Amino acid sequence: MINLVWALAPLSVIDAFTDFAEGAAEYGYWAVLLVVAGDGVFPVLPGETAIVAAAVLAADGTLSLPLVILAGAVGAVIGDSAAFAVGRAGGGPIKRFVARFAGPDRLEAAERMVKRQGPALVVVGRFLPGIRIAINMSCGAGQMDYRRFLLFDVIGATFWATQAALLGYFAGKAFADQLWVAFVVAFAVTGAVGGFVTIKERRRVRRENAEAAAERAARESVAVPGPEA
Repeated sequence: MINLVWALAPLSVIDAFTDFAEGAAEYGYWAVLLVVAGDGVFPVLPGETAIVAAAVLAADGTLSLPLVILAGAVGAVIGDSAAFAVGRAGGGPIKRFVARFAGPDRLEAAERMVKRQGPALVVVGRFLPGIRIAINMSCGAGQMDYRRFLLFDVIGATFWATQAALLGYFAGKAFADQLWVAFVVAFAVTGAVGGFVTIKERRRVRRENAEAAAERAARESVAVPGPEA
């Protein structure tokens, strides 16, 4: 089946993956670190994809798997710390600009979730790409001390980078003679998991915001005096 896919694949697609692999091999760990760090503040950057791609190359010895994991984890901590710093800075154009990526609904939901779950949410938040920035900004806005945040963020970043790297590595091993197929399989699995997580995350945000709206309505109804007898 894979041989058939290879035979039918356009040469332009194969060439594109070859060029991508060569570029990743050339810039290696620094590319992973910088892309993942940028993804911590601007989620349009493909942080997880960068780790997966580098790990595929590690499967054939082009890169080192432990160093790919290290670069991904360090980049994640840098990016998350940047989002924390934006939240700690208070108002200003930078926070407003970054808040556009997180969205007001996610920021409100993240603030409530951090208050209840604290450190555990920092660890799990690494696996929630949509609300991750909102969680880190909420922590920086006064919900958590940075040293405590850093401890749990390192744990989450290490687990996150490891699972992404192992996915790419095993895909690379499974299709060692057909590198572009390994990339396609790894990215497809990453995309499917990411889509599932995004759906669950959006439902959680809507539920949190619905609960917040209900609580505000209840407080307002208590505050408003009833009609005089």
